[in-house]
Amino acid sequence: MVENKFEDRLGLVSNCWKVQLDTGASLTELVDQAVNEGFRFVELRQGCLGDCEDLESRLPLPHRLKELAERFSEITFDLAVELPVFSETIHTSLETVDTMLRSAKALSAHGHPAHLRIVDPGSKNVPCMRSAGENAGSRFCLQDVVDSLSNLKTRIPTGIVSVEHSFQPWTGFRTLLEVANSSGSNVRLCYDPCNLWLAGDGEEANEITASLPVDWLSMVHLKQRVGNLVSPRLEPGEVNLPRQLNLLNDAQYTGPFLFETTPSEEVWKCLRDSRLYLASIVHELC
Repeated sequence: MVENKFEDRLGLVSNCWKVQLDTGASLTELVDQAVNEGFRFVELRQGCLGDCEDLESRLPLPHRLKELAERFSEITFDLAVELPVFSETIHTSLETVDTMLRSAKALSAHGHPAHLRIVDPGSKNVPCMRSAGENAGSRFCLQDVVDSLSNLKTRIPTGIVSVEHSFQPWTGFRTLLEVANSSGSNVRLCYDPCNLWLAGDGEEANEITASLPVDWLSMVHLKQRVGNLVSPRLEPGEVNLPRQLNLLNDAQYTGPFLFETTPSEEVWKCLRDSRLYLASIVHELC
């Protein structure tokens, strides 16, 4: 694999720990074990922050996240939140949005950049993915999405704002990134090949990955789809993981890979199994 050691680029998303968090484990002890397991990146997902979020509102608690980041200097954190960017104008002055931004900045201890990662899982029909001219009959267009993302970026000017595709058709999502980056907004992409199946684009997963500008990528999520379900571990399945890694390696992608497997009581065993499977793929590429 290119440049930096592959093992040092591995991390996970905190929704892998949902079973443990729901049964009372603290986020601190889970991150501590992640460090001991050799992970270097942790994405903290809204709804899976344990004692670092308000359980009623699901909003992160900036002061708790600051304490967490200061404790773990070896971990690069990002904060993943749900915002309806494809259907509403996002105002950074709103208390909920302000809390999300302050929480992302609270995680930027030890020189790691603040990173707010956005997903809009409720948006399946996205007329705003078309240009304003094509979308003349709608009150909301693609430029509105770009403006919202740009406004968020102004609050963390030296940090990262990235957006993850979920149910959005890939063609429109790619257009969004092209418009955002051509306008200087510098919006990054959290890329998940497995999510392409949610919008019916899974058959083109390899072609889509091959066409990605590598400088768009903030991270890559790793999970596997087996029998229409996400597996608790990486294994052979619908996502051609060897091909995906080979394409990203050829493009000289040097960023992090984060496991986002199905929650399980045996999450640590599943993560170890996933790393062994991944190591076998990487060995073939080296």
